Amino acid sequence: MIKVKSALLLGMLLLMQVCTVSAETIPVEDFWKRSSFREVKISPDGRYLAATVPLENLTALVVMDLTTKKLTGSFKPQVKAHIQDFYWVNNERLLFRSAVREGRFASPFLIPAYYAMNADGSKIGTGYGDGKEPELLDTLKADDKYVLVQFRSKEGLATIGKMNVDNGTIIDTFKKPPVEAPGQFVTDNNADVRLYVTGKSYKDQKVHVRPGADWDWKVLHETKLSEQDFTFKGFSDNNVLAYFSLTEKTGPDGLYSYNLKTGEKKLVSRDDNVNPAQLLSAQPNDSVYAVRFEDGFPRYEYLDKTNPAAKELMKLQASFPDTDVYPVSSTNDGNQVIYLVSSDTIPGEYYLFDRTTQKAQHLLSRAAWLDTKKMALMEPMKFKARDGLEIEVFVTLPNGSDGKNLPLIVNPHGGPFGPFDSWGFNNETQMLASRGYAVMQVNFRGSGNYGKDFQSKGYRQWGKIMQDDLTDATRWAIQQGIADPNRICMYGASYGGYASLMAVAKEPGLYRCAVGNVGTYDLPLQLSYSTSGGGGMNPAKAFFGDVAQDDVAQYSPARLAGQIKVPVMLMAGEKDTTCPPEQSKLMFAALQKAGVPVELKIYPGEGHGNALIENQLDFANRLLKFFDKNLKLGTATMGELVPIK
Repeated sequence: MIKVKSALLLGMLLLMQVCTVSAETIPVEDFWKRSSFREVKISPDGRYLAATVPLENLTALVVMDLTTKKLTGSFKPQVKAHIQDFYWVNNERLLFRSAVREGRFASPFLIPAYYAMNADGSKIGTGYGDGKEPELLDTLKADDKYVLVQFRSKEGLATIGKMNVDNGTIIDTFKKPPVEAPGQFVTDNNADVRLYVTGKSYKDQKVHVRPGADWDWKVLHETKLSEQDFTFKGFSDNNVLAYFSLTEKTGPDGLYSYNLKTGEKKLVSRDDNVNPAQLLSAQPNDSVYAVRFEDGFPRYEYLDKTNPAAKELMKLQASFPDTDVYPVSSTNDGNQVIYLVSSDTIPGEYYLFDRTTQKAQHLLSRAAWLDTKKMALMEPMKFKARDGLEIEVFVTLPNGSDGKNLPLIVNPHGGPFGPFDSWGFNNETQMLASRGYAVMQVNFRGSGNYGKDFQSKGYRQWGKIMQDDLTDATRWAIQQGIADPNRICMYGASYGGYASLMAVAKEPGLYRCAVGNVGTYDLPLQLSYSTSGGGGMNPAKAFFGDVAQDDVAQYSPARLAGQIKVPVMLMAGEKDTTCPPEQSKLMFAALQKAGVPVELKIYPGEGHGNALIENQLDFANRLLKFFDKNLKLGTATMGELVPIK
C-alpha cells in the first residue's frame, strides 16, 4: 500500500493546532457545478477528441480537433437523457447511445437504440438497430463499415449480427448460443466469439468456452458446482489466455487465466485485502500489462513490467505523486494515450501522453474553478469491529484542523450489498469538510471490493451486525480523538438513509442528529412495492432476495420512532421509484407522533436523488444549516451520552 499520503497527512496534522474554517469559504455552488467533461476518448488516428459534457438536464457529446483545439461537432439527446457510452468506430465516425437517469442515486435506464455522428457533426443517424434493441459486442477495429452487435429473443436467447455504422442496417450472422439459455456472448481481440455466459440467477451461472471458431463448446465454469462467482476480465494479446476473477471462500477474489488450447487454469494475482478491479491492456496488440486494485489508495500490480505501457504508467505515477493515474483511451497504434489524473483533492485532469516524445500535454479539466490546495485530504484507515472483523473507513479532515475533537458526519453508502466507498474526490464530502466537519465513510460488512465472504456477512443483517459496524466505527473515531462525542451526526442516502435513522433508534445516546435522503424506513412496505410495466415483477423483492431477513419489521426505523430522541431531517424525490416518497412521509409522521423534532422536504419532479442543480443547491444548504444548528458545541440537548470505553 502507498504510504506517501499517510505521511503527508500526519505532517500536516502536527503543524496545525486549531480547527478553523478558511476566511475565504468556498461557495456551496462551486461544489455542485456540473463537471466540464465526464468521459474523454481519442479517435483511432489521434486527430479528434470526443467527450461527454454534463448540462443542466442532459449530457451532450462534443468533438474537438486536437490540432486546432476547435469544436467540430456535437449532439444533444432529449431532455433527461444522457450520453451513456460512446465509441469511435472508425477515424471519422462515432457510435453512441443514451440513458435516462431519474435521480442522482438511480441506475441509468439505457434507451435501446444507437445514434451515430461524424466528427464534423454531419451524417447524424438515429434509431440504429431496426427496432431489435442491439447490444454492442465489438467495434471491429479492422472494419470501418460495421460493428458486431448482439440481440436477444423474448426468451433471452442471444444471436449476433453486423450493424452498418453509416445507416444502421443489420446483417444477421446467425451465430447461435451453445445452449438454449439466456446469456451474453464475449468476443476476443480478433472479434471471434469465444465465451457464452448464462445465468438463471446469481447462484446459477455457467460459462461456455471454445478455443476457436471451428471448435466445439465446453463448460469452463459452473457456479453451482464451484460456489464461485465468475467475472470476465479480458484476453491476452494472442487470444490464448482468457482472464477472469473468481470469488473465494474467504478473502478477496482471485484473478485467474485459462489457456483455451490446453485447458490449464492458473492463479495470476490475488491481493490480501481487495478484489482485482480492472485488467489493463495496451495498443497496438492488446497486450496485458497490469491489474488495478482499489486498496485504500489505488495501486497497480504490473504483470509485465517490460511492456511499454507499463513503463509509461510507472513514469506518470512518479510525475504525479499522491494521485490516481489511469489510462482511459488510446489511438490504435498506441502512440497517443489519454490519462485521467485525479485524487482526493483533484476532481480530474486529462493529459495526452505521446509515446514518441515521452511528454504529457494537459488537455482538459473536470472542474478548473476549484482550488485543489483548499480541498481536504481523505485518509484510508482501518479498525476492528466488536467481533474482530477488520473494517476500512475513509476519514476526511477539514483543512486547518489538528484532526482532534471535531464535529463528525458519519456517511454510510447506499446499496447496501456490492457498492463501496473508495479514495478519491467527493464533492459532498469536500463541501462538508470546507465547513469544518470531519467526514467518515464506512465500508461496513456487506460492501463490495473485499471478497464474497465479507459481502455475505452482511446478508440478513439489516439493522443488526451491519448496523453495529457503523456504531463501532463511530466509537472508534471517538477513541482516536477525531470526533467530539457531543457532536456526531449520521447522514446517508438510499440504504444510507435507512442506516442513519436506524442508528439514532438503536443508539439514541451516540448521535446528536440524523439525516435521511431518499431512504427506506419501513422494510415490509419496501418489500411490497411493485412497478407498472414490469411484467408482474417486483424490483424491491428482486433486490432484497435472499439477503433480507424475515424479521424486517422490527428493524424498520418508522416502527421505532419512539426510540429516537434527536432531531431528524428527511428528504425525498416526488417521483422516486426506488425508495418512494411514501417511505419518508411515513417516517415523518411516526416521528411527529413521537414528539421528535423533524423536518421533511419532498422535491417535485425528482427521482432517487436530485438531478436539477437548483434542487441540489437547496438540499446542500438545508444540510449545512441543519448540521450547523445541531452540531454546534453545547446545542444538542436531547438524549443521554453513552460512556465510551
